[in-house]
Amino acid sequence: MKSTDTTQKSNFIYITLLLLIALLFIPLFTKAQTTTPFVQRYEKQGINGDLTLIGNSNVGESATVPYNGETQNNFIDMVFIDIDNDASTFNSSSANFTTAACNKVVYAGLYWGAVSAPTTPARNEVKFKIPGGAYQDLTADIQLDIIYYKDVTAIVTANTNPNGDYFVANISANTGNHASAGWTLVIVYEDPSLPRKYISTFDGFSAVRDFPNNAVDFSYSGFTTPPSGPVEGRIGVVALEGDLGWVGDQMLLKADANTNFTALFDAESPVNNFFNSKITDNGAHITNRNLNSTNTLGWDQKMLDFTPLNTGNSLIGNNETGVTVRVTNNVGGDHIYTFLNTFSINIIEPVIEVLTSVENTSGNQVTLGSPIQLGETVWYNINFKNIGTDNAINTNIVNTLPINVTLDESSITLPAGVTYTYTSATRQLVFTIDNSLVLRESNPNNAAYDIRYQVTASDDCFDYTDACTNLLENFIESNYGGETSGADITAQPGLNGINGCGLGNVGSMDLFVDTSSCNFDSTETFCNNNLTISGHDGYNIYKWVDA
Repeated sequence: MKSTDTTQKSNFIYITLLLLIALLFIPLFTKAQTTTPFVQRYEKQGINGDLTLIGNSNVGESATVPYNGETQNNFIDMVFIDIDNDASTFNSSSANFTTAACNKVVYAGLYWGAVSAPTTPARNEVKFKIPGGAYQDLTADIQLDIIYYKDVTAIVTANTNPNGDYFVANISANTGNHASAGWTLVIVYEDPSLPRKYISTFDGFSAVRDFPNNAVDFSYSGFTTPPSGPVEGRIGVVALEGDLGWVGDQMLLKADANTNFTALFDAESPVNNFFNSKITDNGAHITNRNLNSTNTLGWDQKMLDFTPLNTGNSLIGNNETGVTVRVTNNVGGDHIYTFLNTFSINIIEPVIEVLTSVENTSGNQVTLGSPIQLGETVWYNINFKNIGTDNAINTNIVNTLPINVTLDESSITLPAGVTYTYTSATRQLVFTIDNSLVLRESNPNNAAYDIRYQVTASDDCFDYTDACTNLLENFIESNYGGETSGADITAQPGLNGINGCGLGNVGSMDLFVDTSSCNFDSTETFCNNNLTISGHDGYNIYKWVDA
């Protein structure tokens, strides 16, 4: 018969062994928590374009060979991935971004981090290389617990061609069992061929475990879906520590008009194992990266098109103004360290395109930046059209005329439904547009309209003596609302042309008066040895000559 003491010792050893084994499967955090509250990092109320994610992991099973197995990082002696053949880097990986020639990057945000890392090298520093460039040393703008963020818009947009491979190197990270590290670049771009969208991103840091810390929500508002037809859009998420072998983790969505959350999924992201160490886009494994492992061993980066799941608009309906995305873990086996969520959705919004042009009295086009003569009369033309998906209301177009021109009010030609006021003290024309002239583009009565009027440049040379007064800056802006969307657009600048991609060139339609024939010399006579001389405005240096 065993003694009580021996039994107690055996139980103690048994329990201790169980605890030690359990600790092998517990990542660094001792309890589930949101250590960095989620905040909106980027928002674009209306854009013809989209958002995409590119990125990669920087630790793996091999330094140079993709890993396509199903083992978890807990059971692999992880090493640094290093593929750039650069002696200055100890880990590196790349991912490719490709977009059409007419598209334009408007935002780029870089995230990087690791589950665990030494204090040296600094965790908030990495090397970043754009296509055709050399490595640049970056220091994070913001820390999100173990994740770091840097706005790299200026770096990416400075490149004349954004297409190609992006590299991130020297992420501070540990190797060995449980290691996981990587990076993601968020890119928002304009594409004139795509529908109007609302785009938003949120970042923070939350360790999603089992109950009661098994969910984190992201709420999006500030948009209105179309009043009819299918509602389309995409959701993105990036997280650490999702494992291929653990199940129970999900990503769900609920529109404000609905009562229940619905689980999201695609071909590479199952309903009950959404976070499975994969880098995917619309249900497909992204291969144009190096290394292009199918199992990234703890780095999840997902872009999911929810349109196929929105049959009959059951997920997100028409005239919807808000949704909530939820990351959850119902079983408790996996631990999901979520730090980035993105949302893009087709919206209804008016877009008044206001295009300015100039003609001479013979009907010939006067191009931007061209000279006109002293005393010459030209036609100003304002062409406006609603190219958006919502009817516009309360529309007006404001034209602030250049100095040194005179408006001929008798020449003003207006479409029916347009009225105007002119304030000579401010040189401001305000055109008020009837709602019937700015119906959404799909309306059969949608059309473009022209407002025309003549101005005459001063013929007096001494009106142009102040600096830059011969530059005729013709400022145009528009203000309007959305009938269904409730959009409120103010001071939207006009366009001075349309480029070859169909995108408007924002800016005033500026000309200049040719004053080369003017003689600005003057002779002054003075008595009693006194003469007060004052120079014209706007010059940095003045010089008087005693001739």
